[in-house]
Amino acid sequence: MHPPGLALWIGLFALALTGQAIATDLPLKPARPAQPAAPASASPLAAPSAACLEWTDGCRVCQRSPNGEASCSNVGIACVPKAEECTRR
Repeated sequence: MHPPGLALWIGLFALALTGQAIATDLPLKPARPAQPAAPASASPLAAPSAACLEWTDGCRVCQRSPNGEASCSNVGIACVPKAEECTRR
């Protein structure tokens, strides 16, 4: 004689094993299409204009040094860049 509820436990165990088998038959999500590469002019180091000495896109601040080189701050982890804006000429 079997203990009470044994059939229920065997049924639940069998159901748990078949759940993974059913999930493996599901179709995979299609991969996202590759994003086109940003044009070379979209560099974060490129100033909005030649007269601009400091600019921002809302995520980083960039400055042009007296010798003409640009340097920028790091981007925050959750920042969404906006259009570049000159903040000092």
